[in-house]
Amino acid sequence: GMSKNSILAPPTIILTLNHPTILGYQSGSLLVSTVNGVCAISLNHPILRIGTLLAAGHTTRAKKWVEAIVPDHHEGLADFLCRRGAANLAANHCIGLSLETLIDLCLRYNLVDRLVQLVTDCGVKGLRQIDNGRAVTVDILGPQQHGNSFLICVAAFLLGNGQVEMVHELALECLKIGPEAKLEAIALTSLLLAAWPKKARKLLQEAVKESTNESISSHGQENPVVPLLRKYIL
Repeated sequence: GMSKNSILAPPTIILTLNHPTILGYQSGSLLVSTVNGVCAISLNHPILRIGTLLAAGHTTRAKKWVEAIVPDHHEGLADFLCRRGAANLAANHCIGLSLETLIDLCLRYNLVDRLVQLVTDCGVKGLRQIDNGRAVTVDILGPQQHGNSFLICVAAFLLGNGQVEMVHELALECLKIGPEAKLEAIALTSLLLAAWPKKARKLLQEAVKESTNESISSHGQENPVVPLLRKYIL
């Protein structure tokens, strides 16, 4: 059988292709005419099959081959598919990809519907777990270091693609989580102000209202952003 390392790498076949001319396709092989005679180049390897089918526009048939490859190899397979303009196929059928990789594909290739599905399934907790796994410290404008907050980036992308209600739901979910997600709730509602001012202001009032230690930072003082929002926005 095929070794684990060869699933994404077709075997090298040494042939003398002197002035080759493609004659056609026969029984899973490409028939090639050369000065040394006719030879058959096998296309039975999964990656060759997928690439050939995509090039011919047979995405549905290529999908069956994608689904046949074991999930352990889906990271490499997704790279292959994206290079061939089939990011949607990777995002929807490479089940071995991590949530972070799937969302990254959606953001890079503008796969809004797939992103909405992923965010609906994982919710705020799933997005925050990605941030926590990357050692990101989230502040009102994103993390304090090591890059941008995944949750805020996803929300901004969704908002830019008209998914106002979904961003509103994310902000509500942050408020329900409690104090540890309050600053993210403020950031999300701030993004919503231009698109849905009435509901955003109501959420913002809820997020910044004074209550028992909810708006107090880990240093025992209120985050400086909160009083600014009270004074200049609400």
